[in-house]
Amino acid sequence: MCDDLLPLVVILEDFYGYENYETVNQLSGYLYELATWYGLMGINHANVIKHELWANLDKAHIISNILGGDYSLHPGMGSHIGVAWTVFYNFLVAFSDSCADSASGERITKNPMNSKYMGGYEIGGKYQSIRSTWQRNKNVALDFCSDQLNSNTAAPSPCTYAFMASTMSGGVVRPSDLIKKMSRILTANVGWEAAGNPIKQPRTGWYATKPHASFSLRIVASLETKYMTIMAMKSYGDRFLNTLLEINVRIQHIDKNRGESIASYEITGYHKFRTSIHSPQKFELPGGGAKVNDTIIVNATLSRGAYFKINGFAFCQY
Repeated sequence: MCDDLLPLVVILEDFYGYENYETVNQLSGYLYELATWYGLMGINHANVIKHELWANLDKAHIISNILGGDYSLHPGMGSHIGVAWTVFYNFLVAFSDSCADSASGERITKNPMNSKYMGGYEIGGKYQSIRSTWQRNKNVALDFCSDQLNSNTAAPSPCTYAFMASTMSGGVVRPSDLIKKMSRILTANVGWEAAGNPIKQPRTGWYATKPHASFSLRIVASLETKYMTIMAMKSYGDRFLNTLLEINVRIQHIDKNRGESIASYEITGYHKFRTSIHSPQKFELPGGGAKVNDTIIVNATLSRGAYFKINGFAFCQY
């Protein structure tokens, strides 16, 4: 595969559904049989968390944490992030096993792309064997994460300020939540507004609604802050064509000998794909970033177009 430089083709099953064990097992089996027949990679994301869904369908707070919203036909951001991480994890497993096989000159794993790495179950598996497999995998995960799980103190936040409008964010779900969050750092605003809905389109976000819309932010660094990330939406159609957000950043250093550090960045709001996506735009802050108590000033202007959406901000160490 490596010598031929062919594309890596993946069959991904992310179906949840209210189906019984036998039906879901059969669906998973078909996926892996098809992948094996054609020499493709098969990944079953559903098997990873299906036991959590089925065990907690009547516990809304648990389902919300897993899926990023109420259980429905189209799960929220949490589910999509889960799919992305599952695919990425399986890529790493396949690549690392392939490298290990090449180095040793022998085949170490029978099938490095099998769902066993993520706790899947076998065709025809009984309830008792499925439960035993899940419990074994859970114990392994607990051992792996024991240091963090046994700690009495929460892990410190790597960010001076951060939020993302999402049902899985735990605080910024509705426009009123976003206004409250933005009020901590917003110093000026012309033509931007918090709008949208938690579930249906358009979703909650920070929207530019007129040409040359602008806003300003002021953030005092509570820890060393090296990066600014803006979660921005890209979409298609005339409304998004040629849209451009220009961002100017100035850091006022507490150390007067350093003066000010200045940088400019740009984000486009258009792409040719006929769908809308939110993608993180990460920028390295000027002057090596902000030290504790330095002030970060952000001025953003929609220099082209009359419509733009931002879904979150983060000012962090990394």
